[in-house]
Order: sequence, then structure tokens, then C-alpha cells
Amino acid sequence: MAISDIYTVDSAMVTQSSTTQTGILELRTAATKRAFVTGVRMKIGVTAAAAGNDVVFTLARAANSPSGGTAANLRAHDAASAAAISSAFIGSWTIAPTLGNVLGEWVLPQTTGSMWEEFPPLGYEWVAGVSTSLVGFVTTSVATATPVEFQFVVSE
Repeated sequence: MAISDIYTVDSAMVTQSSTTQTGILELRTAATKRAFVTGVRMKIGVTAAAAGNDVVFTLARAANSPSGGTAANLRAHDAASAAAISSAFIGSWTIAPTLGNVLGEWVLPQTTGSMWEEFPPLGYEWVAGVSTSLVGFVTTSVATATPVEFQFVVSE
């Protein structure tokens, strides 16, 4: 018997066209529950950015209390899993997430066709819980339209 249920949620492809750090995926939980991000995946689509530029993917706690946002679907890995207790949001926030404590940061070349890159934590240190949400931020080093995608693997 599994010790937890595993879900996957992603931002879908989001075109980043500026060098501003932008939140593209947020994980929230009910006030009395916690969820653990047991892996992050990221991908870069087709871009005209010149070689030598980078995309920085940052996993951080929100420094504020984001609200609103477009709901994203948490997909269970096991068809028999209960409905997720966590909620995920992408874009269109009423109050957008701001960068808090950085938990992980990865730099990928801002080039076309990056395969999914996956990074697991060393333990269960990436937690969304009471009054805390986890946010995937993206920053590009040059303002060239770059489709990016962030995905969380969540354990509840």
C-alpha cells in the first residue's frame, strides 16, 4: 500500500517575452493540510533566442498571499486516488505571487527544444502548507518570446 497519493500538475506552455521574473505555476493547500513537491520538471519550446542566453526556473515560497488565478488540474498517478486536497493555479492572479524563500533554482539554455528536465529534492523539504504556497517562477536572460513549461510532482 502506498504511503501517499502522487499527483502531477503543470503550467502548460507559457510564452515568456520579457526578462521579468514571472510566476507561472502555484501550489496551495487547505489551511490544515500539507503537500510535498517531490519533483519539478521544466521544458523550453521553440524560441528565436540567440545562443548563450538562459532561462532560470526558480521554485520558491510565495512571500505574499496570492489569490485568484486560473485553476490547473492535479492529475492522480493512481486512478484509485482520492481527489487532491491541494489546488494549483496558473496566470491571471488577482494578487500575483511574489518571490519568497528560494528552495531550488535551475538554469537551462534558452534554446529550442529542451527536453523535459527533472529534478527531485533530496528529501521532503519542498512543502506547501498553512499560509504557504509554492510557486514556479521563470526568468529569461533576453526578452525573446520563449515558450516554457513548469510541472510539479506532488505527494499528499
